Amino acid sequence: MNTSEEKMVLDLLGCFPHLLLLLGVWGPVNPLFALPNIITRAQWFKIQHLQPSPLPCNRAMSIVNKYTQHCKPENTFLHDSFENVTAICDLPRIICKNGRYNCHKSPRPINMTNCSLTTGNYPNCSYSNAALYKFFVVACDPPQPTDPPYHLVPVHLDKIV
Repeated sequence: MNTSEEKMVLDLLGCFPHLLLLLGVWGPVNPLFALPNIITRAQWFKIQHLQPSPLPCNRAMSIVNKYTQHCKPENTFLHDSFENVTAICDLPRIICKNGRYNCHKSPRPINMTNCSLTTGNYPNCSYSNAALYKFFVVACDPPQPTDPPYHLVPVHLDKIV
């Protein structure tokens, strides 16, 4: 290497700590719809979709949105207990919308609330409320170690029918 090449390499290396510092300030970036890594999929299902006692959508969705740091465009809350929804996981399997064979349909319709984003940017999200009485389909998987000890637990609300 000649002296001009050596100087260029040293100049680049001199900037390297600043680049690392800048990247460290940015920190890791999470995808918009990523599952918070401190909870299981069943726990996240419970937060997002179970509400035994109905709340207005603005209040209910603020809890969901706090985890994701954005205004979720639409969400449905089932007005039933985790135990009752988990029992549906023991019913016959059907094919999910994504093609997997781990979905189960509720044996009867239940009360639920559909929340649709009307306006706002996080954290000021506003939602409309729509009361429903319908069947639903959930995807179920084996529980993770910190989940309740059921054979299968609900992890995804696949559709409302």
